[in-house]
Parts: sequence; C-alpha cells; structure tokens
Amino acid sequence: MPAAAAAGVLALVVLAGVSGRGDSSSPSGGTEPASGVVDTGLTVPQSTLAPVVIVTDPGQVKTQLGQTLSKGMVNSDVTAVQQRLTDLAFSPGPIDGVFGSGTQQAVWAFEKYVMRVPRAEATGRVTNEMWQLMQDPITIQPRRVTGAGSTHMEIYLPEQVAIVFTDDKPVLITHISSGLLDENGQPKTFCETAKIDTDDQGNKLDPPQEKAICAEAKTPGGVFKFYRRYEGKRVSALGGMTNPVYFNFGIAVHGAENVPLAPASHGCIRINQRIAVFFPSLVRNGDRVYVWGEDGKEPEQYSKRESLPSFNRPDPNATTTTSSTSTTSTTVAPTTTTISPPTTTKPPTSTTSTTITSTTTTTTTLP
Repeated sequence: MPAAAAAGVLALVVLAGVSGRGDSSSPSGGTEPASGVVDTGLTVPQSTLAPVVIVTDPGQVKTQLGQTLSKGMVNSDVTAVQQRLTDLAFSPGPIDGVFGSGTQQAVWAFEKYVMRVPRAEATGRVTNEMWQLMQDPITIQPRRVTGAGSTHMEIYLPEQVAIVFTDDKPVLITHISSGLLDENGQPKTFCETAKIDTDDQGNKLDPPQEKAICAEAKTPGGVFKFYRRYEGKRVSALGGMTNPVYFNFGIAVHGAENVPLAPASHGCIRINQRIAVFFPSLVRNGDRVYVWGEDGKEPEQYSKRESLPSFNRPDPNATTTTSSTSTTSTTVAPTTTTISPPTTTKPPTSTTSTTITSTTTTTTTLP
C-alpha cells in the first residue's frame, strides 16, 4: 500500500448490481406519446452501474445516538436524523423531532438504496451504526446520465425505491410501493367493482362509470415519458390516486394513504401523500422514466409488448340480473371481490457487487 495511506481517508464505493412543473406540454414543443411508452431500440448503455459513494474521514467529528430511534419517538436525535435525511433528498417530512410514517419511509429508502438492505428486511429504525454512516459525505449518482438541464426519474422495483434526478443530482429519493405480487413473484390478479372516473389511458371519464373488472397488478419495466397529469383525487381501475402523473397508459406516480414496505398497488407507483403534494412540480411532461423490473432486466431490454400494463377485462364472476313486471324492475348489483395482499412477500434475488478503495488499514463494508 503506498505511503500516502497514512493520510487516513477511506473512500467506499458501493455499486448497484446490473440487474410539474405543472405544464401539460412537451418541453420541446412536440406532441407527447399517447401512452408514455418509448421505443428504445432495445439498446442497453455500456455503463449501467450506479455508484453510491461514501467517503469516511477518521478525523470527522460525529454525534452519537444514545438509543435506537423508531416510529413514535420524539426527541432531538430524531430532529438531527430528519435534517440529515432532508439534506440527502430523502424527504422525511417536517423537521420537528417527531418520528412519524414519513420519517420511517425515508429510513426505509436509505436502508434499501444506500445500505443495500433487502426490501423485506428493512426495519425503519435508526441504529447508532446507521447514524454514523448517515453522517458521512454520501453521493448518489443516476444509473442513466442525462446531462445538465435535464430531469428524469429512475424507479427500481427490486428495491422499491424511486429517485428524481435533475442535472444528474437527486432532488427526491423516496420509498414506493408498486404492483402486488403473488407467491411466485408474478403480478397478482385482482377482481373488483369500482366507480371509476379515469380510463386506462389516464383520461377523465364524465360521468364516472361503475365497472366490475379483473386485471393483473403489473408494473412493467421499460423506458417511458410522463405525458399526462391531474390535480387532486382520481379513481381508476388501478385504485384511488392523489395528484397522479401518468407515464404508461393508466399507470401513474401518485399519492396513496397506504404505502407499505412490500409491493401492494394495482400497478401504479404509490408514494407518500405528503410527497405527492410537491412531486408534480419536480417533473415535466416529456421527462423520461426508467423502470428496472422485478426480473432484473435493464429498462432498455424490455420490448414494447413487455412494457404494456395489464388492461382491464370484465369480471367473469360478476353477474347482473334484471327482473320486471309491468310496473317495476329490480337490478341486482354486481358482486365485489377483493384480493387481499399476501402476508409476506419474498423479493427476487439480486446481485450486488462492492468495490472498496482504501487509504487506511481500516476495512469498511456495507450490508
């Protein structure tokens, strides 16, 4: 090891495994795609590794946690963690010392993306060891470099994390919940009756329609563009949505009341309701969306057919019976079937490689 090692600075690089601004017009003035799906020619960039760079300086002065922090706690240590998560773009919510669901979800995202904790093993708690790591200088880089002046979103289904990059720097890193999976890790079939006001393409229906439909809770991988958005609440066959921003037919990034640790949506990308308030201001129609699928393929490796969502079909078990006399008629409403999420979800196996460059005799690894 060269003599310069005495300088005592350890650079740790963890590599990911290969595996509105409110306007409704295109930034370039062109016509937006009707579905958001982009034809990439199935070309995968040579560089698909996104490093998280953590530089540890032994001389840095750090604070210590006297106890592990978790949801429900209120103290000054929580305030410090919230401030650091905000500085890193994890958006835990108000910096008020109250460890609520927003802080918990931000910690989930930090565990899963920075520490590479498998999604099913994220705890949402901040140990003193995690806090020491969190205080280090951390640089999170995009897997797709798009250059200065551009904004794009990267969605990582295996980690259940999404990041918005502007000028190739993260402006939002958030925990998400995507399409519900069955026991084999495939999109789960759901059947239900709902009064919907938004169709499969994200268009508003007026008046709303009541439909008994079935579909698969599929969140496809691929390359897309944001192409339509609505303010407020919308209800589609994929469920209730707050401030949806559509990128793949009826699939949108939107706020939801329930954003659990495991995939649980009908196919959309659920985010925290608080984040949904400002998310549309971070992206424009026309900005690209890269989705890494559960199967580990790169976004550019999906064909257009593979990138399609599951479109609705009539529920074969729903029945409507009408009987009448000369003066009255009776209609029996369609039955409603709700598929509950499984109690456990096994994430797909992913491969993570770690490269460590050290200028000290200390070896540091991340889980």
